[in-house]
Amino acid sequence: MLSNTLEKKTNTARIMIVDDEPDIITIIGKVLRKNGYEVTAAFDGLECLKKLENELPDLILLDNVMPNMDGRTVLLKLKASKKTRNIHIIMVTALADQEHITIAQKGGAAEYIVKPFDYTVMLEKIAQVLKAK
Repeated sequence: MLSNTLEKKTNTARIMIVDDEPDIITIIGKVLRKNGYEVTAAFDGLECLKKLENELPDLILLDNVMPNMDGRTVLLKLKASKKTRNIHIIMVTALADQEHITIAQKGGAAEYIVKPFDYTVMLEKIAQVLKAK
């Protein structure tokens, strides 16, 4: 099924994965690259903001629970900045309660994916969000 997603892609989108767990970045990165996406990564919110000074991705997969700066704070900072407000953000986190989902939606997240998740579902949500761009 992953190859079907690759066949449907007509251009390469750049996706930044922001997560403090290296294994998550590695696994998601492999899936995204296999499906034709360019991938960059940051291991916390501060690193994410620093990298965005030089290059803007089309979409960010953003964890919520991270050291130095949590995902909610990163989301709010990105949506408040004229330079980054149009970057699509999908929260990818283990926080499954409605309060966190509502905060993310009100903060401007395009989607909310709860870990653990099915990679096919993640790829479908990414495609939907990028298509809406």
